[in-house]
Amino acid sequence: MKKIIAITKGDGIGPEVVNEGIKILEIISNFTDLQIEFKEAPAGGAVWMNSGDNLPKKSFETIKKSDALLFGAVGLPGLPQGAAESAILKIRQGLDLYVNLRPIKLYEALKDRCPLKEEYIGKGIDISFVRENTEGLYANIGGFLRNEVAQNLMVYTRKGCERIIRFAYEFARRNKHQKITSVDKANILKPSQLWREIFHEIGDEYTDLQKEDIYVDAFCQWLIRKPDSFQTVVTGNLFGDIISDEGAFLIGSLGMASSGNINPGKVSMYEPIHGSAPDIAGKGIANPIGTILSCKLMLQESFILPELGKEIEIAVEEALKEGRTKDLESKDFKTLSTQEMGDLISLKLKERLKK
Repeated sequence: MKKIIAITKGDGIGPEVVNEGIKILEIISNFTDLQIEFKEAPAGGAVWMNSGDNLPKKSFETIKKSDALLFGAVGLPGLPQGAAESAILKIRQGLDLYVNLRPIKLYEALKDRCPLKEEYIGKGIDISFVRENTEGLYANIGGFLRNEVAQNLMVYTRKGCERIIRFAYEFARRNKHQKITSVDKANILKPSQLWREIFHEIGDEYTDLQKEDIYVDAFCQWLIRKPDSFQTVVTGNLFGDIISDEGAFLIGSLGMASSGNINPGKVSMYEPIHGSAPDIAGKGIANPIGTILSCKLMLQESFILPELGKEIEIAVEEALKEGRTKDLESKDFKTLSTQEMGDLISLKLKERLKK
């Protein structure tokens, strides 16, 4: 099997963490039947400064002709609002990447980094957030009016709700989850009422799964009080952005969190959820694990190779027992640079694939 992966390194720490992701994918290519070709697709703040366009046409054409996109992070200080970041929205909307998949998992080796007491961690934290990625308040419908009035319109469509909710049900079933949770604000918002109606309509087809609805404000509390009660969580764009970031705080560091912007069966984008962090760029202290686990998601969701993806995850778990990057540092573990962590995970992965 041969796949083409477009590479957008971006700004700040983006190039550093993406280089470690490429390292992992090269090992996969060298030790398995999956052959990978990489193609650069520059985008972001530095590209905008040089060309006036944060996503040049040539880059987007490269992405569209690829099988998947590995994306770093974009954004630099001193640029106009959105000059770099809007490149992400252009890709999401241009490729109709309606699924934002954000797994949040607390690894055993990082339990000491979780801010929750043991009694609240319970049986562990392993939640997959499925966020609608193209509608709602982030659809960019709105603007500034006269007299310092600003507005944005929250738009939900039946088509948009149906496809993300159905993806979530299928994802839950595929991953052998017992329960799926829908997060909304149906007591106040009309779009949430449509969402809830469709959630239960589709849910009637999945009698093997438990279903529950939770208002977003209550969910934020229960995510802290009983995170082990959630498995697949499906929600809208704005709510998903907020609650998945809250979830990422529970697993030790934002640098651990991966994501996929997905259109099933089509070109999809995989990226860590952290930003470009220009203040630490070039210091070699960024955590590459969010990017490496995004490569795991790519294998799982785009290339339908979940077994290979699992090998990456196991390699990450094994590496964390021996060392940590600065954001996770502890007196009991050696502190590793970005490259050293990538090298250690690479070594663990090689050992597993050689067996």
